[in-house]
Amino acid sequence: MSDLSNLATKRLDTPLLLSANQALARGAIEAGVAFVTGYPGTPSTYVIEALLTVPDLGFKVEWSINEKVAFEVATGVSWAGLRSLVTMKMSGLNVASDAVASVQYSGTNGGLVLYVADDPNTYYGMVEQDSRHYARLAVAPMLTPSSPQETLDFLRRAFDISEEIGRPVMILLTTALANTSEMVTLGDIQSIKRQPGFNFDIDRYAKAGPAACVQQHLDTVASLEKFGELTDDLNPLTLSGSRVGIIAAGITWNYLRDVVQAHGLDPCTLKLGVAHPLPKEKIRNLLDRVDTVVVLEELDPLVEETVLALRGEVGHPVRVIGKQSGHLSLAGDYNVDVVSSVLLPLFPDQAPASGHVENFSSQAQALKVRRLVTFCSGCPHRASYHALNQAIEQLGYRKSDVIITGDIGCTILGMNEPFQSCWTEICMGSSISLAQGFKYAGIDKPVIATIGDGTFLHAGIPALINAAHNKCNLTVLILDNHWASMTGMQPNPGTEIFAAAQSKQLINAEEIVRAAGVREIRRANPYQIKKAIAMLKEAISTPEISVVFLEAECAIQKKRRIPGGGHLNVKPEKCVGLDACGPNCIKLLGCPALERGAEGKAFINPQACTACGLCHHVCPHGAI
Repeated sequence: MSDLSNLATKRLDTPLLLSANQALARGAIEAGVAFVTGYPGTPSTYVIEALLTVPDLGFKVEWSINEKVAFEVATGVSWAGLRSLVTMKMSGLNVASDAVASVQYSGTNGGLVLYVADDPNTYYGMVEQDSRHYARLAVAPMLTPSSPQETLDFLRRAFDISEEIGRPVMILLTTALANTSEMVTLGDIQSIKRQPGFNFDIDRYAKAGPAACVQQHLDTVASLEKFGELTDDLNPLTLSGSRVGIIAAGITWNYLRDVVQAHGLDPCTLKLGVAHPLPKEKIRNLLDRVDTVVVLEELDPLVEETVLALRGEVGHPVRVIGKQSGHLSLAGDYNVDVVSSVLLPLFPDQAPASGHVENFSSQAQALKVRRLVTFCSGCPHRASYHALNQAIEQLGYRKSDVIITGDIGCTILGMNEPFQSCWTEICMGSSISLAQGFKYAGIDKPVIATIGDGTFLHAGIPALINAAHNKCNLTVLILDNHWASMTGMQPNPGTEIFAAAQSKQLINAEEIVRAAGVREIRRANPYQIKKAIAMLKEAISTPEISVVFLEAECAIQKKRRIPGGGHLNVKPEKCVGLDACGPNCIKLLGCPALERGAEGKAFINPQACTACGLCHHVCPHGAI
C-alpha cells in the first residue's frame, strides 16, 4: 500500500501510486462527499481505512454497526441534499438489500453511491456471489471499472449522475481490481457547500399504497434508461476487420489487453464499463460484424445471456463462446492464462508477437507450501477453543456428540485443525439461530453457538432475543477480543479504547444480553485456562439459555499498544520430543510460534511468541 499522506491534497502535478480502493477513496474526496460509512468486509474495507488515515478531511467518516444501517444512514444524508458513499463486500449487500431495493424506488437528492466488492475465487472466504444480480433486482445502475484510474474517474462521475437521474448508483470492484495498484492522475477537489433540508413528499419517500409504489417503479425504470444514455461512452466499441469479437467486463479487459498485445491480435472489442443496463445496441452492432464472439465476465453469465438473446436478431449465425458453451468456468476468477486458452485457438494462423505470454502456473504450484489456516500467535480464541474442547471432554461427551455452530469472523477459524470445533458457518449472526433450530429439531445433547463480539453486535442480537424469548436451552459463547480483527482490526461499538479516544458511547454487550432476558451470564479470561474450563462446564450444564463471555484483547492489537512483553522458551532438558509426546503442544494448539526444533524437540520462535502462556498450560512435562 502506498503512502496516503497526499490522498487529500488539492492537486498533484505528478500521478500517485494508488490501489483501486485508495483511488475510490480519493474519488470520494474529489467528488465533494459529505459522509462515508460502511461495514468492514474485505476487500472493500480499505476505502474507509484509507480515509481514516487522512486528517482534516472536512467530512464525516465512520464504521456502522452493519451494512443495512450504513446504507440507511447514508440515505438520510442524501435525502437531506448532501453526497454520501457506502462501502461493503458482496455478503454485506445481502444484509443491506432490503433498504437498497426500497431506496432505489424512492430515489436520491444528494448523490448516493454504493461501492460493493465481489470476491471471485473466494480469496477472503464466504461465497462467490455476483452482485450484478442485485443491480437487476433493484433496477439499479451499476458501473464496473477495470483499473484504479477508472475507479477514481467512474466514482466522481457516479456522484454527478446519481444527482442527475435522482437514484443511487452502484460501483462494482472485484478482489483482484480492488488490490491492484497503478499510477493514478488526480483531479481537482470539488468544494460543495449545501444547506441540508428535506421536503415532505409522502408519495416519494414512503410506500403510500399501490399507486404510489407502481409510480415509483416506473420512475426508477425511466431513471435507469437515462443512466444508460448518459454512460454510453463508458462502453467503447472497436470494430476491426476481424470476424472474431470479444466482450470484456471489468478487470477481464486487462487480461484481454495483455493477450492481444502479446500475440499481435486485432479482434473487434466491446469494453463494458457499465454492468447494468447493458448497451444492447452496441452488442447488436458487434454481432452484426463477427462470426464468433467471446464473452469475458467473472462469475455468472449475465452478459452472455444477453448476447445469446440478441444473437437471434442478426442476419447470420454467430458462435458464442463463454460459460454456457462450456469454454469458461462458472466458478473462480480469470487471468491471462484463462483468456489465452479461449482466445488463441480462434487465431490459429497468428504467430505470437514479441512478449510471449508464459504460463507460470506449474512453477507456482511447485513452490506452494501447505499452511494451517489458524489463529495468530497468542490469539485469545485459540485458548477459548482449547478450553471448550477440554470442557466437553471433562463433561463426558465425545467431540462428535456436541454440535458447535460457528459464525463469521476470526472465531470461525475454530473449524480448522487442530481444534475442529465449529461444525457450521452461514452468515453474520446465524450461529445462534441455527443452534436454536438444532434444539427445536430434538437434539438432546448440548448445542453451543460461538460468535465474536463484533458479529454479535452486527447481527447476533435479534437471534439471541429470539432464543431467550422462547426459552431455548442452548449455550452461547461470545468470544470478545474487542476488535473486528479478521478484516484488519476495525473497532466496534464495544471497543473501549476506541470509544474513549473518539468520544463515542461505549456499548456494553453484557447489558444487552441481560436486557434480552438471559439470566445465566458468565465472563472468563480464556488465558486463565482452568477457570475458563470450569465456567464453560457450568454453562453447558445449565438447563436454560446461558451466555459466556470469553474476553481478552486481540493479541496483535495489544502488542501494538503495549510493545515488548517478552516470550516463552522451551527447556530442552525437560522436553521429551514431539514424536514421543503424543498430543504435544504443536498438535494441540497449532500456534504459529511453536516449531519443531533441534533433535525433534519443540522450539518457540521468539519473533512470533506473544507470551500468552497457553502452551505452558498444556505441556505435561513442564518444559515451557
